[in-house]
Amino acid sequence: MKNKQKYLIVLMTLVMILQLVSSVIISPRAAAAPSSTDSIKTSISVPTGEISNRESVTLQINISGSAGAFTAANGDVKVTVPKDIVYDASDFTTKLAVPLPFKLENVTTDADNYILSFSVDTSLIDSNDAFNGIFQVKFGAPILTIGDAHHDTQTFTVAYAGKNDAVTVDVVKRNPIVRSVFDKWYKGDLNENSVAILNTKTPTNNRFQLVVNYRQAQLNDVVVSDTLPEGTSIIASNPISSITGDRMTVDNIRILKAKAFDADGTATSFEYVTDKFADKISYDASTRHFEVVLGDVAPTDTYFIEYALDVDDVNMSNQANTATFTASNMATITKVFPVKVSDYYGTSYVLSKSVDKQVINYDENTLTYTLKLALLDGADIPAGTVITDPLDSKIHVTSILDYDKTRFDIKAEDGKVTITTLVDIVKDDSVQWSFQADVEKLKVGESLPNSAYMEVYNNTIQSNSVTTKKYDGRIEIVKADNFGKPVAGAEYQVKDSTGAVVFQGTTDADGKLMTSAMNLGTYTVTEIVAPEGYVLDSTPITVVVSDSDTTPIVTQTMNKLQTGSVELTKVDSADHKIVLDGAKFSLLNETGTVLQTDLTTDKDGKLVVSGLNPGKYSLVETAAPSGYVLDKTPVAFEIVKGANTTPVRVEKDNTLKTGSVELTKVDSVDHDIVLDGAVFSLLDETGAVLQEGLTTDADGKLVVADLKPGKYSLVETDAPEGYVLDKTPVAFEIVKGANTTPVRVEKDNTLKTGSVELTKVDSVNHDTVLDGAVFSLLDETGEVLQEGLTTDKDGKLIVADLKPGKYSLVETAAPEGYVLDETPVAFEIVKGANTEPVRVEKDNTLKTGSVELTKVDSANHDVVLEGAVFSLLDETGAVLQTGLTTDADGKLVVSDLKPGTYRFVETAAPAGYVLDDSPVTFEILKGENSEPVRVEKENTMTPKPVPPLDPVNPVTPVDPVAPITPNDPNSPVKPVTPPAPVVPADVTPVPDSNLPLTGDELPLDFVDLGLLLIAMGSIFLYRKTR
Repeated sequence: MKNKQKYLIVLMTLVMILQLVSSVIISPRAAAAPSSTDSIKTSISVPTGEISNRESVTLQINISGSAGAFTAANGDVKVTVPKDIVYDASDFTTKLAVPLPFKLENVTTDADNYILSFSVDTSLIDSNDAFNGIFQVKFGAPILTIGDAHHDTQTFTVAYAGKNDAVTVDVVKRNPIVRSVFDKWYKGDLNENSVAILNTKTPTNNRFQLVVNYRQAQLNDVVVSDTLPEGTSIIASNPISSITGDRMTVDNIRILKAKAFDADGTATSFEYVTDKFADKISYDASTRHFEVVLGDVAPTDTYFIEYALDVDDVNMSNQANTATFTASNMATITKVFPVKVSDYYGTSYVLSKSVDKQVINYDENTLTYTLKLALLDGADIPAGTVITDPLDSKIHVTSILDYDKTRFDIKAEDGKVTITTLVDIVKDDSVQWSFQADVEKLKVGESLPNSAYMEVYNNTIQSNSVTTKKYDGRIEIVKADNFGKPVAGAEYQVKDSTGAVVFQGTTDADGKLMTSAMNLGTYTVTEIVAPEGYVLDSTPITVVVSDSDTTPIVTQTMNKLQTGSVELTKVDSADHKIVLDGAKFSLLNETGTVLQTDLTTDKDGKLVVSGLNPGKYSLVETAAPSGYVLDKTPVAFEIVKGANTTPVRVEKDNTLKTGSVELTKVDSVDHDIVLDGAVFSLLDETGAVLQEGLTTDADGKLVVADLKPGKYSLVETDAPEGYVLDKTPVAFEIVKGANTTPVRVEKDNTLKTGSVELTKVDSVNHDTVLDGAVFSLLDETGEVLQEGLTTDKDGKLIVADLKPGKYSLVETAAPEGYVLDETPVAFEIVKGANTEPVRVEKDNTLKTGSVELTKVDSANHDVVLEGAVFSLLDETGAVLQTGLTTDADGKLVVSDLKPGTYRFVETAAPAGYVLDDSPVTFEILKGENSEPVRVEKENTMTPKPVPPLDPVNPVTPVDPVAPITPNDPNSPVKPVTPPAPVVPADVTPVPDSNLPLTGDELPLDFVDLGLLLIAMGSIFLYRKTR
């Protein structure tokens, strides 16, 4: 307790020193406007000054700053709490109550600390508000025993908007627990006086334990009772999952039994045994008293009777929780545990200032200032809060407006207004105070700033600064005539933007009128009565009064004397009845000074100049009417002072101009090519011929001059050589006016074109025309003009519309089966006689093919035969080639064969083979001649002779029953040779087979052999029958 008193004395001394320093140092600076976040201060404190065993620790955080300092860019408030001193981190949420605009966003950790992040809802703090906010963070300390590992000091920090504060406090530890027969423990938080702090937010944390026989003695007939404090009720505490046994409750009471102890005798494990004493527990809700009969308790038995308290009355006063222990072999023991309800403190409030006028005009000198103090959230703003409003020397307080003197004390003295609250200000009780001041000393163009401040814990916070600027706001009207002399007696009205008249007055002898000072806005100044002898000018003049006006706004206005006018009529010099428009004049005074320019006569040939003061003038022509000659002779006249109701009338004549036409004759395709020798006639708009034989020269031009304004046409009567005559009239108009250059027209002619006709023929027979040949048309430079020109079924292609020149046709694709010939076919289209096409002819040579014959053995086609000789015949049977002989590979090749049907006929067989003169027919197809047609021809070997019969045992011949008459060898029956198949160029045809067909006669060799075999068989049978 002595240490606590020392800490309190030191703390109070520091507070007094801070107040003295702030009154000396901070107050003179209070009127200075804060910049950005410079005015923000943060603080953190532990009100108790130390932390004790299982104590409820309170951290108090204070955030304050001047108007305009609080924005979303400042970020969150960060509070750090060492993990070492926190018993249960859930306390940060279950025991937290913070006022707006603060809100706990999250709790994070680093290696050593818990970090609490609180957001600040800056939308609740106006940019004109000075702000002070206080909130508390509560948590329970752990069991702190002398000699344990917990640190002896703990440091807490707060940070916001780059501003930081820290506090370090001592940790007070207790001696180890003395084991007793009976004790009462509180598992929640204690304050510095060991009073149990009851949590109103999480009542299950308000856990009490009645401890029986921790000393481990023999106890008989034990009864434990407890009476709860008023304003509370018994509830079940949360069961612990690691403890075994039945977790049942009786009247919200559980009983635990110690199962094991460590070397120091501290219980280390437990089990629930409520079910064993279910009929031994009783509770009377009306008296808040319960009793548990434990009976005899052995030295090995230690019990913990557990329950929790819920707070029914949050305003309950400090009370005691009394428990009693009785046993037949032990004196009665009573344990009293004081309890109180947990309190939460936090508050936030703002200070702002306003003025009724941000701008005042030349005639205004009174301002009303208002100070407003409002509680945002949390605890009341305490009585004794002082607000100071330092005043500029130009501000003189004339009166303090009505206020409640029982709640506030207000003084205006020593160049400042001081407001002291006499009572607490509660939420929704927004209070404000106003005072009036005279600012006559404020000059036009000057600004007068003002702000108030309030001293809070460790900071002086400024309200917003209000500024009033003085401007002039008067309008000075200066009136003169058109000769610069002042005009008196002109009457004016000034109206605001709604149309209301706010001022009316008349110019003085100096032609001036000064209005009263106007409020900011847009006004119209209008003359409503002109002085005698002057013209009224009722044109409204718009004037904008702004706070940047440091002098009266001057408007220069003018009244004119009554004026006269002149009327000039422009006419044709030959016929004055013809009036001329478009003549331009300048107006000069008698000294020759130009007063007006570009005065132009209208469709009636007139121009009128009005508003001319009396005097001598002249009109000088600067541009003649269209088609007329300019005449600069001045036309003089005079405006007489006085009778000017009708204009002075004058007349001016002009002479007509003539024009010309220039025609250029060009090629219709290339206008850069001019054509001479074209002949034209000139006609007027009625069609009458005015001139003939007008011929274009070497430059392709003809010019006709001295044409009066009007419509004409040129008609071609003879075209240039080689061109088509075009009688379409070339219309043009000589416009009245701009005739310094000829009217230029252009007439084109189209060249006579020619055509070409190409005929495609066979190179051998020109009567054979070829379709499908494709050509490109090229000019003499080789540029391709047309592509894909194809001959038709008559072998022709025609290209028309060809200009005179040299051309060529180049073949790009030959007719089917013919050889491409890219030799250009040149021709020329002659300029002039192009009625008939140019005719050209182009021939093509047919593509040829080839044949390859292979000679093979009839029994084995892998055996090729050399030396076979053939003749080549066409389809009519005419022999084309002879002596064609197979080589060592059994082949012979014939090339350069035109498309058609051919056949080979063997004229000499290979040595040892039988000649086979049956034709081998093949065809050379039109087109597909890249590969030779392949055919094959086989030969049969010549048969060997049969050996003679045995002469030793001659056989008696037997007469044949039906002798066979052999065929006449001089008239053999030729085998029918089937026509050779049409074989593609890359397919080898199958050679003719030597098997006889049905109806064929056998060759003679086979007949002789058969007769011999029959004779031998007859001899054999004859001998056997013998």
